[in-house]
Amino acid sequence: MEAFRQIEVEKFVQKSVVFLQQNFADWCADKEQEAIEAFIHGIIAFGEQYEIRKQLNLQKLMHFKITYEFDVPLVEHLEEILSQVETNESYRVKCFYKSLLNKELPVKKEEKMDEFDWWE
Repeated sequence: MEAFRQIEVEKFVQKSVVFLQQNFADWCADKEQEAIEAFIHGIIAFGEQYEIRKQLNLQKLMHFKITYEFDVPLVEHLEEILSQVETNESYRVKCFYKSLLNKELPVKKEEKMDEFDWWE
């Protein structure tokens, strides 16, 4: 069963490489195929954390990661959206996207300054 799953994952990875090359050519331009595949595997693992397994939703997460450059681990309000695993995954991905569009909410964690940085 696991071998079958791996075959399906690899088919999805190859399909997603084409998707990214066609839709995010600039992002892919300076990357080797292995780096693009690693990114896709990272998104699959990220989605698995939140029980997001539909291929379309995973490709949407790829799009969002490239476009909005959200931090992983997620900032609190984004984490809250995806963590509601009892809610339909497509609905959570849609809400996640709407939150990314809200310019007033951060997508990156604030860097904490060392308390002694001001001294230097």
